[in-house]
Parts: sequence; structure tokens; C-alpha cells
Amino acid sequence: MRTRLFALAALAPVFLVASAHAGEDDNPFAEPAPATDLPTLPALAELPPLPDLAVLPELPPLGAAITRPLPPTPTHVLPPTLALTPTRTPAPALAPTPTPPTPTMLSLPAVTSATLGQYDEYKRAIPAFSIDATPVSSAAFQRCVAAGHCTKPSCAAPQGADGRVTCVDLAQAKSYCDFAGERLPTEEEWEHAARQARTAGMQATDDAAEWTSSPYCFFCGKDDQVVRGGPARNPALRGWRAPATHDASVGFRCAKTGES
Repeated sequence: MRTRLFALAALAPVFLVASAHAGEDDNPFAEPAPATDLPTLPALAELPPLPDLAVLPELPPLGAAITRPLPPTPTHVLPPTLALTPTRTPAPALAPTPTPPTPTMLSLPAVTSATLGQYDEYKRAIPAFSIDATPVSSAAFQRCVAAGHCTKPSCAAPQGADGRVTCVDLAQAKSYCDFAGERLPTEEEWEHAARQARTAGMQATDDAAEWTSSPYCFFCGKDDQVVRGGPARNPALRGWRAPATHDASVGFRCAKTGES
């Protein structure tokens, strides 16, 4: 019991001091205790002065027109690969030069003993040659005229432009064959081809005779030329005309040496 009393007596001063301080903290009107030994703050360094601002240009008054310079026009330079090529003036078109016609030709091989003559009285050797399957047409002859190598016939073709050409004399017929790179056939060639008409395909059954390159005779004192064919339609019959004859009864076809 004594021990507890001594302990309480010893703690009494402590409680008194704590009570005194507690009263001070709870008093809102108490003066604050003076601060002692507060640390001194360093002085603030002076800030550098601000730079002067650039003077802005004065704006024009409201409603005034603002003139601005236009930007320069860019100059486009083409690279070398895209350089412009000057346009060339096209040359005038030249008229095509008429070319000789190329009619179908029949090739006949060489024979050593061809039967010729009205009564089959001749046997002649004939070298290989080619001859037009049909007489020269009016349209083909006109191409020679257009080329300036032939002169016009003295009359129109009786069967139109697609029919055989007539009204040409011996010289006109020779001119055309020369233009075609050929020649007039001899009377032997013409007759031999006409006799082979069915197998060779030569057409010689119309009413017009045809010029040949053979004279009619050497001893009769005439300058006539042999013509073959005609109204008789007999390949063995001979006829004759003066070289200057140019009427609707005579036409021609061309031939050449050798097979085509």
C-alpha cells in the first residue's frame, strides 16, 4: 500500500506540468512564443532586363486597299530529253506512176515440129514462149496512155472499158507490148497457141483479128502485116492489114520469149 502512495506522490508534479502546458495549447488567444534563432534567407539575384521588342509596322486604316507585289512568274525549262522538235512540213504527195498490167500468160514449151498452115502443110520448130491468155483490154491500154507511153485509140472499145482494145494500129500495139515488157507474137506462135487453146486456155474465139509481128510476105511488094483470128474463128487462117489500120476489127495480145 505504501509503495503505491509513494508512486502517486512522485508522479503528481509531472501531471501538474502537463496540465499547465495543455491549457496553453488549447487557448486560442494566447500570444505566440517569440521565434528564436530563425535562419536568414539569401537575397534574391537581380533578373536581367528584358530585350526591347521590335517595332511592328503600322497597319493601314480600315477599308484601305492593300497592295501586295505579285510573285515572279516561274520560267519552265524543258529538260534536254523533252526539247520541242520543230514540225516539218510534209512533202506533197506524188501521184503514183502507173505500172504495166500483169495479165495472165500461158506458157508453152518448145516444140521441134509444130503443125502449122491452113492444110497442116508446115512443120516448124518453135522455141518456148508465153502469150497473153486474153487480148489486151481497153482498161489496160489506158494505163499505158496515162503513163505517156501510148497514144489514145481512135475509137472507144465496143464492149466498154473491160472489153478488148481495138482501133489501134501496128505501132500502137507494139508500144503497149514494150510498155508491158513484152512483144507482139509471131504468126507461128499465135497459131500454135490457138491450136492448143483447149489445153492451154487461150481465148481466140471472138470476132476481132489480132496483130502479129510477122509481115504478110517478102516478095509480093506489099507492106502488109499478118493478122490472125477474126470472124472465121479458124486459127489456121491468115489475114493481113496495112500497118496503119486502126479500126474496130483489129486488136492484139502480147507475148515474150521463154516460159513465164
